[in-house]
Amino acid sequence: MRTRVLWLAVFVALAGIALASCGDGNSDGDRDRSVEGVIIDVQAASAAEIESFTLRSNDGETLVFQVAPDAVADLREGFIPSHLRSHAAIGEQVQILYREEGGKLLALRLTHE
Repeated sequence: MRTRVLWLAVFVALAGIALASCGDGNSDGDRDRSVEGVIIDVQAASAAEIESFTLRSNDGETLVFQVAPDAVADLREGFIPSHLRSHAAIGEQVQILYREEGGKLLALRLTHE
């Protein structure tokens, strides 16, 4: 019985350590966040390559996003310069899922209604 209790205590301790060491992959420990607003500027290196875009949030804050490397490669995420410019042109509300990494805002996903 005592051995069983000892093993249970070891298991609980190891599980706690494993959970505490798990992160979301962000170097500064921030979790993914989201913000809603209107795209007001798009900077592109080419017709297919986005450099950054600026969003004016519904709270009046101006945020400059770069696109996360994993989101750039996925066309379903919506980070194509012409797509972003079309949202800007009509002033459509968008929601940006993002993370902060190394002092930069990295956009992960763009959604709209």
